[in-house]
Amino acid sequence: MYVNSPSSRHNFLQIIFLLLLVTVPTYVSGNQLLDRYEQIETELEENNYGIPVYILSNGENSTMQGEIYGIIDHPYQTVRASLTSSRNWCDIVPLHLNIKACTYQHLNGSDRLTFYTGRKYYEKADDVYQIAYIFTLTQDSGDFFQANLTAEKGPMGTSQYNIQAQAIPLANSKTFIHFSYSYKYNLLTEIGMNTYLATLGSDKVGFSIIEEDEDGQPIYIDGILGVIERNSVRYYFSIKSYLDTLTINSIDRFESRLNKWFDLTEDFKQQLYELDRKDYLEYKRLELKDQQRLQSLIDNPGTNIDSEPDE
Repeated sequence: MYVNSPSSRHNFLQIIFLLLLVTVPTYVSGNQLLDRYEQIETELEENNYGIPVYILSNGENSTMQGEIYGIIDHPYQTVRASLTSSRNWCDIVPLHLNIKACTYQHLNGSDRLTFYTGRKYYEKADDVYQIAYIFTLTQDSGDFFQANLTAEKGPMGTSQYNIQAQAIPLANSKTFIHFSYSYKYNLLTEIGMNTYLATLGSDKVGFSIIEEDEDGQPIYIDGILGVIERNSVRYYFSIKSYLDTLTINSIDRFESRLNKWFDLTEDFKQQLYELDRKDYLEYKRLELKDQQRLQSLIDNPGTNIDSEPDE
């Protein structure tokens, strides 16, 4: 009954796609993350991606989970200061083309973030799906931190959403970071995912090479695991773009982050291309105005703020 008309079909597929963007936490120690680094160090240095990352995806046991390990060319303390602040995540995640806005507030003793998720095109933040996360710094020491964003419920019976970031310092002022996102799904969600993959996502691929064709060309993973890998990398690039532009003056920083994120995705056009740069920049500028308006309503309740972004 959810896909009988074109409009209802579109809305159904949109919700399913958004579920692939949002996120069962895992808790490790700094020593365990260091062990993981030593296990995959060769794969980080020698892979088909051309960048020091290691990507995992899992769609079993009614759980969607994507993970990416990577080496960041920034000191640990810079990475820690950036990712252990809930407010900073609202500068990071909206670089992802499907995140329309992010707002934050400290309420009832907890830091809360709301992600406004939509299609790749511009959509007014008030009209898209909202997912409310609680931000928790579960571990924080001189050489290891773990930050979690969790939401108990999502649309269509999904649950246990989790976004997680962990990091440890490496030599030469570098940082080893682990980013993951996951959520639990049910039969209705599975049906919707299969519909999406048979239509809008039918020609999309991920990053892992599963075999080669008769000409020796790589055949990339596709289907739901391909979707998970693409979104893992998009989030990772959002973090990297944020860190890479910290020294840019505040006036130019937002535009620099947008262009940095787009440049990173352009290196993987087969997997990540969705919009031309002009459109991406235009939509994100409008979405920033939406985000600023929504944040102002939280910071200044009772004020009358224009609900339409300036053209």
